[in-house]
Amino acid sequence: MEYGGCLYSDKISQAQDLLAKTRPELAENRPVYEAILQFYSDGALIETGIYDLAQLLKSKKIEVLKTSAGTFKECVYNLLDEFPELTAAKGMLRYYEAPKNFDWKECENAEIIFGEALTQDVYGWQPDFWTLFEKENDVCGLTVVFSQND
Repeated sequence: MEYGGCLYSDKISQAQDLLAKTRPELAENRPVYEAILQFYSDGALIETGIYDLAQLLKSKKIEVLKTSAGTFKECVYNLLDEFPELTAAKGMLRYYEAPKNFDWKECENAEIIFGEALTQDVYGWQPDFWTLFEKENDVCGLTVVFSQND
């Protein structure tokens, strides 16, 4: 499968190469490293761009948070309630894990809620990109890889 001139399955390789060149120490931070590779893995229902990772890696402090719940909105509210500092992130990549036959509208509504909660500095807040993966279970999941103020 091809998107934008490169093979879709090459995204993980591109992400690994970029991490190795710019932030090799992140390979030791397994939760962050694995979440980034998942974000670029095959099966993403919204195409991801390696440029977003390059922007995220400019930050010195990168963390990952995960939650799961019965709905996309519950996932968003869980993260915002448990980690209010997330609203001050300088940028993020996030992915949802969705049950089969999920409703796109529900996910889009959750993203609107999430976006409205974030304090977005027009002059320096980036990246802000999300994607979605279908899973075999009935639980929704949300993983956020975010950069904090350095």
